[in-house]
Amino acid sequence: MTMASDGRDPLALHYEYGQLSLTDLLRARDTYHFHLLNKPNVVGTAVGYYLIRTDESRGEGAGSATTPNGRKAVRRKYPVRTFHNSTVRDDSWPCVLVLVSRWTDEERFSAGRDYDPTQMVPKTLYLPDGQAVPVCVVQVDEVPAAEAERVAAAGVPPAWKLGGGLPITVSCQGVEHIATAGCLVTDGHYKYALTAAHVCGDLGTSVMSRLRGHELDVGESSGKQLTLVEFSTAYPEFPGRRTLSAVDAGLIRLTDVNDWTSNIYGLPALGPLEDVHEYNLSLRLIDRQVVGYGAASGLLRGRIKALFYRYKSVGGFDYIGDFLISPDGDTGTRHGDSGMIWNLDVTQDPKDGPLVPLQERDLRPLAMQWGGQVFAGGGKRSGFAVATNLSTVCRLLEVDLVNDVSRGVSGYWGRVGHYSIASFAAQLVRDRKLRKLLTPNLHLLSFELDVVKGGSSLEKLLAEKGKMDAFVPLADVPDEVWKKRPPPAKRARTGGRDNRATPFGSNGPEHPNHYADIDDPYPPTGMTWREQCLKDARKISAQAWQRYYADIASHCADNDENDLARQYRDKLHQGLLPLRVWQVFDAMVDFLADQDIVGFLAAAGICAHYVGDASQPLHGSILADGDPRQLVERRNDRDEPAKFGEGVHSAYESRMVTRKANELVELVTDKLPGDHGLRMCRDGKSAARATLELMDRVAGILPPRTILESYERHLDGDRAHVSTLEGMWQDLGARTADLMVCGACTLAMIWDAAWRLGKGAIVSLNDGVALDQDAVRRRYIDERFLPSLTLDRIEPQLQRT
Repeated sequence: MTMASDGRDPLALHYEYGQLSLTDLLRARDTYHFHLLNKPNVVGTAVGYYLIRTDESRGEGAGSATTPNGRKAVRRKYPVRTFHNSTVRDDSWPCVLVLVSRWTDEERFSAGRDYDPTQMVPKTLYLPDGQAVPVCVVQVDEVPAAEAERVAAAGVPPAWKLGGGLPITVSCQGVEHIATAGCLVTDGHYKYALTAAHVCGDLGTSVMSRLRGHELDVGESSGKQLTLVEFSTAYPEFPGRRTLSAVDAGLIRLTDVNDWTSNIYGLPALGPLEDVHEYNLSLRLIDRQVVGYGAASGLLRGRIKALFYRYKSVGGFDYIGDFLISPDGDTGTRHGDSGMIWNLDVTQDPKDGPLVPLQERDLRPLAMQWGGQVFAGGGKRSGFAVATNLSTVCRLLEVDLVNDVSRGVSGYWGRVGHYSIASFAAQLVRDRKLRKLLTPNLHLLSFELDVVKGGSSLEKLLAEKGKMDAFVPLADVPDEVWKKRPPPAKRARTGGRDNRATPFGSNGPEHPNHYADIDDPYPPTGMTWREQCLKDARKISAQAWQRYYADIASHCADNDENDLARQYRDKLHQGLLPLRVWQVFDAMVDFLADQDIVGFLAAAGICAHYVGDASQPLHGSILADGDPRQLVERRNDRDEPAKFGEGVHSAYESRMVTRKANELVELVTDKLPGDHGLRMCRDGKSAARATLELMDRVAGILPPRTILESYERHLDGDRAHVSTLEGMWQDLGARTADLMVCGACTLAMIWDAAWRLGKGAIVSLNDGVALDQDAVRRRYIDERFLPSLTLDRIEPQLQRT
């Protein structure tokens, strides 16, 4: 008999740690679970790979204290091991992870010291069949969930399509519970949104979500819920005595599946489900990257740090979560992310060259988050996610993943109008030097036209910008920043200007700057206010507009139209859109006079929003969301008789325009002239007149009444379905493109005129002229920048002209 080449007896007992399987690790932990959880400071266990401190050289990590034959090796005293200062390396061994609340050095475990030697966590777990499993001790300073910061929903919310990653809210006993819509699933008959069971509530509980600042009812709890199941039910072939697997999954039966996309907000189209079970689940998942989108935290990247995290033991039963996921970066999970889907990233990046961008990556739905654990160490706090195997959830709830509903809809919707007008206008300016400034800074104003049309480019850019309080392209700042409340209010945005909470969000002085209800004829002339202003320029003033609103309010009151009278008297409903353009125009000129290029560009981008509003007929009409003087038989969401055309605003301006973004941009491109072709305005007041002329022109091209009639004609069962949007597009699509051409031309003219009056020709531009994004953001979050004012307060801003 010869000895092995390494000098060891081949029949002697050897510990080959690298050959341990997931089943071996679970069997070892199950055998020792009672002993481990009763050791001092132990707060939980998991299985995975040995974590090696980042400052340890190769050979000093896993197993360095003991050789495979049990002979003592030279050991140096190491500092505390945490998730923050340790990592998995290619020489890490499979092990049982033991999480402790306090790190205690070995010498303190001895007679007469702090702890009895039997209380030390063993370095190795020995099994009856001769196998041995290493133990890796990790210190985790648990932070109670109540101390974790609660934040508002991240990112810019979509305008019309619901999908994964959006907030789900339920009110119970006076408390609002918040979670994330995970994904769509079906039982073959109904389609549901999957989310955390602890938010679903009892059978029939109404469930709410939000679309661009408005709360809406999206469905009700189906009663199909799972909280805890026996581990042997979830994984019949894995050892796990007296162990419960946390699932915490519930289904929301959707009111209208046409309102939803199966995509997840900010991520590429949903890929196939990763079918995980005992026969393919292995340690190869450890340290693999996963990606998700939570309603509270926004875009999240993480890595699977451990499997089968045992987080508590009660009454002799252990509670476990399938995956423990660490944040890959500074952003960790927060309250409100429960229910989100973690997607396994299986993308093959090229060895040389840039990484595959997010919207082109191959992501596979893997797990549903049901909770989180905040761990602290080394002065750093991180929100770890605890998640359940998604295929187990689907199997136990008897549903299948849905990934074919509105797959073409991107994760971000509803900006086509504002962003496309800004992009087109940049092509129409006459001044070459101004175009030299706009071209390299278009990304600060808007998105390139190919991106606006939809597809992966738009999703990629917005996924990067969509984090809470990140930079918002200027053409949508008035909606996405200024029409929000500032911190510390709920759903706040830095720079928000709203000062009044409402049942549907908030209100404030910015809101009336986006419209002007000036098409309502009234005595004694029978003319609209728009017509009177265009006939007599003296009426283009804040004082004259205040008299107009007072007069028409009195007229409505005399005719028992009390609701309209109250609306016209309310300062927050006295629209002043043309005067806002006057204010912004003067500011652009002043910025140029002061050689302030950042200020000019920020104001120019903001101006794009208001001119975009003026190019939409409903923003200049009392018929903005229906005819208040004409009621129909159907009921609205408040169970009151609906106005003729009620609901048209979002159906036309957001849903139809976004659904047909690609066709619309192509139509506008074909119709676009060589330049704006308009006579230049001379000052801020003539810029206001140009805005009134635009509003008059678009009302002639596409009268608001025509939009309402098309909407009512195509309603399906009193609801606006996809067929409604398609019908409206057939009626209104070509003329909608004409409106956007008019808006782009007016905006380009206003930019050209401000540039000339501010003497842009002598302004010094640096090479490349690319401006700093942070500098632009600092401008628009400053409430002194283009202050948002109501009609009774804007007059001093207009005195210069």
